[in-house]
Amino acid sequence: MRQASIRFEQYLNRRFMGSSTSKHYMSDMNIFIRTVGNKSPESVTPTDVDMFVDAQIAAELSPATINRRLSSLHTFFEYLASEDLKREWPNPVIWRRHGLKLGEHLPRDASDDDVARLFAVITDPRDRAMFSLMVGAGLRVGEVSALRLHNLEAPSKENQLSRLRVLGKGNKERVVWCVPSLQLVLDDWLMSRSQVDHDFLFLNWRGAPITVSGIQYCLEQHCEAAGVSFTCHQLRHTFARRMTENGLPVDSLAKLLGHEYLQTTARYIRGADPTVRADFATAMGALQTTLAGSFPPDDDGATPLVPASPPPSPPPARPSVAPQAELHKLREELDDFPPWLHHVVDAYITWRWPSWRPQSAYRVGRHFYYGIRRLWTWLEAHREVQGWNTFRRADLEAWLAARCQAGISNGSIQAELTQIRTLLKFAETRDYPIDPGLFRVKAPKRDRRKLPRYLPEDDYRRLEEVILGSIQGDPYDTYFDRAWFLTFAHTGVRRSELLDLRRGDLDLSRGVAVIREGKLGNDRVVYLTPPLIHALRQYLALRPDLPDNDHVFILHERTPTTETIRTRLNNYGRLAGVKVSPHRLRHTFATRLLNRGMPITSLQKILGHKHLNTTQCYAQVYDETLYVQFQAAISRLESIPIEDWPLPEEVQHNTPFALDNSV
Repeated sequence: MRQASIRFEQYLNRRFMGSSTSKHYMSDMNIFIRTVGNKSPESVTPTDVDMFVDAQIAAELSPATINRRLSSLHTFFEYLASEDLKREWPNPVIWRRHGLKLGEHLPRDASDDDVARLFAVITDPRDRAMFSLMVGAGLRVGEVSALRLHNLEAPSKENQLSRLRVLGKGNKERVVWCVPSLQLVLDDWLMSRSQVDHDFLFLNWRGAPITVSGIQYCLEQHCEAAGVSFTCHQLRHTFARRMTENGLPVDSLAKLLGHEYLQTTARYIRGADPTVRADFATAMGALQTTLAGSFPPDDDGATPLVPASPPPSPPPARPSVAPQAELHKLREELDDFPPWLHHVVDAYITWRWPSWRPQSAYRVGRHFYYGIRRLWTWLEAHREVQGWNTFRRADLEAWLAARCQAGISNGSIQAELTQIRTLLKFAETRDYPIDPGLFRVKAPKRDRRKLPRYLPEDDYRRLEEVILGSIQGDPYDTYFDRAWFLTFAHTGVRRSELLDLRRGDLDLSRGVAVIREGKLGNDRVVYLTPPLIHALRQYLALRPDLPDNDHVFILHERTPTTETIRTRLNNYGRLAGVKVSPHRLRHTFATRLLNRGMPITSLQKILGHKHLNTTQCYAQVYDETLYVQFQAAISRLESIPIEDWPLPEEVQHNTPFALDNSV
């Protein structure tokens, strides 16, 4: 295989001349060879790729890294197949078998507060200029390193912006613009730049052109001094996010960033959606909350704020994969399965482990295990199933009938059947003999469609007044409860998402929070209202600084459990005479915004739903809202003045908010 990899490297060098692509591909190839051995390429099978993927998972690598290495292998075997077109050579990398599921992640841009902290500690003119070009013009670190003096053009009389010619990836040249403040920073560096015999813009301490690793090292040192943690590329993401939030069209931004495809630019600005933010602000403003006077003053009458000094050290790295110890513990529970079932369930859980959220992977895997175990226990007692080749459609239908006779709800049966189908599809990709009839078994339909379980407006107001008006013996508990409650009520986050919030996910100056790896592994942005920002500042001022724990919500110096939050909310609910749960607050959030005019498409993005019909299940349109919207639409259509419409008696007395007849 090493001889074939040498030819592959030569091919890459020809195709990607002057690029680092060849280096990265060959690094992945060498890792694969060390894992499976230096066997001939023709003898590599999908099972060898299975072993490689399992080894990468055991090393706790992220799904994105594993998929990237699989992509390198796939390209390698496709190249070998193209060398001999007369021979049929199937690629051993099968994406539906080996590829790991990935969620949609938001770009990891630096917050405005962290950027301000960084530049507050940078006094060197060269470093200020280098990093200002990244956050102020969107340059890559390699582009900054390669800049020459002649790339910078002075502003003309007609235009106050100076032009900067940048040679980017793929030897593509583009023009970026430097605003006057950025030009001043560059001028400051040019005045102190040493006279050398070359025209590279940025120099190291020896007068030679500064390298990419040298710039990265400088940023690490400054980040450590400022108590923040991010990379050069995150500064570029920050530039893209700022431009989008201020209305720059995506196609224009693509030109500034040097992107050939708009899809690449869209990944940079995912989450920076001014339309969604404006819709949210309008709807929340229409609610006319009375939170401004809901916070009792502190003992000294002042509102505590987040300390102005930076944290003593950067926050700990967020784990991308759940610990292997939890995976081993879960795999040990499979020992009671027969070998034919044990092998497949074990392989499936191992394969899915990196794509499950680290904080909930063990719980999700255990739930899957118990679902399969219930099926196997029943089959063992009632059917003669000795392996995959004897598991037939009649067996699964008999189990389905037994679950119905046992009084299990149709929704629960649907969920159990989904788990079984998932395992069957996985086994099929691993070449196990699966009866196709198993996939034709239909689950019973749900008996009825349940309405969203939101709190009526009066109940919500009563609960809000109890929690925000409560003053406990320990001020920390008071501010802690107000902060998590308003986070639920004003963002609609799930309970697991709230408990996984990190301090780096909050940007109080911009009024946003990033929900990392929500349901299905997707990231999204939620927006923070002024009352919520106020509550978070009060709470964070008292939050203990734990070096190994940067979760936002801390109770008794550790992250609270989901049961802790549910119990505290239930206690407040009893005081208010309201039956409530964290998920019911999510339904309430959705319903309140929908009835205050927020478009359901914008609500879908805030809630993190993949499908719009899911959002419809969360939010219920009030009858009075429907009446007002119909009234406004028909008045335009039929030219009937709105003031001539009669107001139904039930709407007059039961509406939870004042109708606005000026719609």
